[in-house]
Amino acid sequence: MITDIFDKSSVIESERLLLRPMNEKDAADLFEFWSDEQVMEYYDVLPLRDLSDAERQIRFFMDSFSSRTMIRWGIEYKPDNKIIGTCGFFSFSEENKKAGMGYELSKAYWGAGIMSEALSLILRHIFAETDINRIEAFTDVPNTASRKLLKRLGFTEEGILRQYERCRGGLIDVVIYSCLRSDGVYSETEK
Repeated sequence: MITDIFDKSSVIESERLLLRPMNEKDAADLFEFWSDEQVMEYYDVLPLRDLSDAERQIRFFMDSFSSRTMIRWGIEYKPDNKIIGTCGFFSFSEENKKAGMGYELSKAYWGAGIMSEALSLILRHIFAETDINRIEAFTDVPNTASRKLLKRLGFTEEGILRQYERCRGGLIDVVIYSCLRSDGVYSETEK
């Protein structure tokens, strides 16, 4: 089952990254990049206004994990010992064997391959530890950096969903991407 991911270790590590559940102590780190207009430009949440907004967001992530509806990792950059982004899965469908994927990264770390590394880690994890078949990612049409990242990660662009969602007071077009187990990019063994 896809929700088996909630029963596995929730810590994933590479040489320079530690992906882990966030806690209240991470609020200042989250606030630092979630309050940045550029980081949040294509996000469906407005930039945070104060530290209490970050604390609420972290509680939401923790509650969502407890209720098995979303898993969101804080991306800790080991050399700096701080959370510099988040990534994870949501909208789990056991029936359709799929989930959505979301992510964002502090502007100070853009262009260093960190998000590519973090997403590769969580994709390998979910394909290895569950019977998931499909990961979906949605991005705003003008978000070229995210679109390039998804293509580098082996996702297939499926098309533009016109006026798909309300964001920043208007209906926006989004591009849908997918990565399938049968693509073989992240699955080493079939479940």
